Amino acid sequence: MIISPPFLSAAHPQQNDAMPTADAGNTVVPDGDVCTASMLECAPGNGAYPVSFNLGWHGGAHLRAPTEGGDALPVRAIADGRIVYVRKTDTTHKPTLQYRNLRTDDGCVVIRHDTEIGEGESAKITYYSVYLHLQQVMPTLAAGNRIYRKDVVGTPGQIFGQYPQIHFEIICSEANLKKMIGRAPAPLGNTPARRDAVYGDMWFFVPRGAKLFASEPHPFRDDDSAPPVATLQPQSPLVAAGSSCDLVIRMHYEKDCTLTTYRQNADLSWSVYGAMPAERDAEYNLYKRATALNGRYTDSSLASLAAGMPVPSPSAIFEMIRFGRCINDQLPAGARFNHWRKVRTPDGDGWINLSKAGVRAYSDADFPEWAGWSFINDDPTPDSLCDSPTVKRWLDVRHAGHVSHADAVTALGTDAIRQRMARAICKFPSEWGRDGLEARYNWLKSPHEALTNPLADEAFTKLIDHARDLAFWEDVSDPDFPHANEVWHLPPTAFVRHFRQCRWLSSKELEQIYPNTYAEKSEGHLHQAANALSNEVRERYRAVLNRLMEKHSITRNPMRMSHFLGQGAEESRTLAWMEEHRSEASCNSLYAHLNGNDLPGDGYKFRGRGMKQLTGKSNYAEYWVYRGWLSRQSFTASWWNYQHPTRPNIATPDILLTVHYNTIDTGTWYWEAGPNHGLPHPQSSMNRYADRGVTAETAHVLTTQINGGINGLENRTYHTMRVYSLLGD
Repeated sequence: MIISPPFLSAAHPQQNDAMPTADAGNTVVPDGDVCTASMLECAPGNGAYPVSFNLGWHGGAHLRAPTEGGDALPVRAIADGRIVYVRKTDTTHKPTLQYRNLRTDDGCVVIRHDTEIGEGESAKITYYSVYLHLQQVMPTLAAGNRIYRKDVVGTPGQIFGQYPQIHFEIICSEANLKKMIGRAPAPLGNTPARRDAVYGDMWFFVPRGAKLFASEPHPFRDDDSAPPVATLQPQSPLVAAGSSCDLVIRMHYEKDCTLTTYRQNADLSWSVYGAMPAERDAEYNLYKRATALNGRYTDSSLASLAAGMPVPSPSAIFEMIRFGRCINDQLPAGARFNHWRKVRTPDGDGWINLSKAGVRAYSDADFPEWAGWSFINDDPTPDSLCDSPTVKRWLDVRHAGHVSHADAVTALGTDAIRQRMARAICKFPSEWGRDGLEARYNWLKSPHEALTNPLADEAFTKLIDHARDLAFWEDVSDPDFPHANEVWHLPPTAFVRHFRQCRWLSSKELEQIYPNTYAEKSEGHLHQAANALSNEVRERYRAVLNRLMEKHSITRNPMRMSHFLGQGAEESRTLAWMEEHRSEASCNSLYAHLNGNDLPGDGYKFRGRGMKQLTGKSNYAEYWVYRGWLSRQSFTASWWNYQHPTRPNIATPDILLTVHYNTIDTGTWYWEAGPNHGLPHPQSSMNRYADRGVTAETAHVLTTQINGGINGLENRTYHTMRVYSLLGD
């Protein structure tokens, strides 16, 4: 799922930029990234999601368009999809669009998005994006047409005279919401973590009573206060009774690794207790860390247990410290690995076992309540008045049992409540349906605790006429479009931010990146090679490719993905060539005595295989060790330089081709480990280089790392830039 904001700006406005409040609609500009600069939400009371000051439901957010050179940026499709509704903007100056003498534009586009957030049918989702109050709709748009992410749908218009703004909304059916969050819309509770979709931050629910230690325990130990094992001696826990309350630990990787502790408040919400100092470059060094932890099983500390003791592979350890659990590879039967991390708690800072029995590991794909997500489905009324006991309890700042207008103004201006609202996924009737329009808004004619001025009959009639001209729900030409009374509204800006962490490539998205027709660039020209790839071959590898890019944090940003997939376009001819097409004679001649190939036939036996063309016995040996198929102690390091070496025993190199997981995994492993030339000294991840940016210079650096030279540099650079044009903003 590749998604971006509805506005894309090259210049990111700062919080202290002058913005006229009347035009901006009291715009709130937080700090941050492209989402921050491109999704400027109006403040509560001026078109915020999901309720107004008078407790009327509002299914989307009013966004102010950023400007460049004095002009408002155009509105763009947030993701690939199919247009299901288009309404051109009225140019006749209808009186009904001049509600209270302020113009509101009625241009509208609705897009259906069918995409994937993980593996299998349960991760295939459909949602709809709504762009309303457009001043101009692109004349080429029509219902039924395909549209692609970043395509212009129109220009922002006026909302009650405030320009330039749009109403931006994300909706789905309950069936799709269940697939989106991996369960029925309710708190996680004891629900197991989903495995079909894993992305973003990792979250660990740690029940009270967890033991904390001052020094890092050996990964073999699940409780370091237990009796000694081999040479490992016990240490006393910092608190004899263990942690005094339930805790949630958030593990956030982004170059560094930050561990943040949450604890529950009296109102059952969760808030940050504290965070440990960031571990610098931890994401770049995950492979190095996994290899070091694996080495602790073969050092002197467990020597007395070594015979027959199952040892967790570096690959499985990598997953444990990356995800908090094994997602792809698994620990061998009987192997013991404990995921110790130093965290901040109310009982002191100490090392805690995040894989101990009772600890539950999740990811952002589970929409955990600790991350602020909530599901509101308790409004018993069919109108547009919010009668949700949950929402009203949040807004009841005086604990009076009811919410006045003043209470709503105060509460919705409070950061904690605004944060709750910003991640509330709510079910309530759409405001854009014509059917039952008067009944939906009839409450505005009667006194209400949060309504300061009920509408007289004439004013109510004008409101209904205005709402009728903006309504469109019954005109949407899509049989799966949810009924206006059965729609789930997702907080639109939080939705975009959240799913930008996913980046699972759907079939159509991967087909754009690796199309069936292969183009190769050399000497300044593109050379077409038809039928380089087929749908069958692409689908053969797609799920594995997605899973392994997530494992190795390549999906962290479009730069990493573009470099990885751009290099893969040359190395594997976009997944079509997974082994070197050379004769045995040419391989033996080419690779004799290189990369650890010291025996006749090694050149061909260990020829390039896999997505990154893993080549040479030394690299094969390192990969075999990484997967736990070969013990490092079973062969001599740099055996080709010894007179009487013990060589690695690699009898079945073709499993890199016959097992599709291995075919891709060799490429992601090499990306993570770097060129080792047979030495047990893992290098830093190539993500470090990719994070420099998508430039010809960076492509050159990565080419030398992967290729050892600059073979195909022009083609690698071309494909890297091409992929970035698809994945970048």
